[in-house]
Amino acid sequence: MLLRRATLLAAVLLTVNATAFAADAKKAKPAAAKATSSSATERLGEFGDWQAYAYGESGAKVCYAIAAAAKTDGGAKDRVPSHLSVTHRANSKNEVSLIGKYQFKPDSDAELAIEGKKFAFFSKGDSAWSKQANADKDIVAALAKGNSAVVRATPAKGKAVTDTISLKGFGKALAAIDKACGVKREAEKPAAKAAPAKDKAKDKKKK
Repeated sequence: MLLRRATLLAAVLLTVNATAFAADAKKAKPAAAKATSSSATERLGEFGDWQAYAYGESGAKVCYAIAAAAKTDGGAKDRVPSHLSVTHRANSKNEVSLIGKYQFKPDSDAELAIEGKKFAFFSKGDSAWSKQANADKDIVAALAKGNSAVVRATPAKGKAVTDTISLKGFGKALAAIDKACGVKREAEKPAAKAAPAKDKAKDKKKK
């Protein structure tokens, strides 16, 4: 599992490195596009504050959506913003990754909060993944419904990190990587309609 994630990280960091010294995600987009255009990575599109990419790996296609934090707090001076990524691989769909690039404190945990819902992540080097493998699908569903996601982590240097990532465009970026990697997403079932309340006045007359 960690080996596959390390391979993915190498590709994702291409995007992160392109945005390393940008003040925010919007300023970083031209640099990211330029960097990926010269590589084997295919840029699927830009959607709000998110970008989507695909690349080949061992004869299979890997697709991922990524965004950088627009608001950062803590960590070392002039550090790179946290990045959030969702990836589809041949044997692993909806894999959620936090990419610090500023190096997490060894053996420390991180947290991703989405509209009040909190998810625990374990860290290794400059990346972190959900502690519960089956939680990724729920995280992606929460991201699709939310407006922003907050990363809280402990870096190797500097104060605790609190980075806010906009979810504007996430739904379209997710749809782009779903299509590119042939991932079918189940439509949400409509909420059951509540039974109409009984008219107490009419009930009294019947009695």
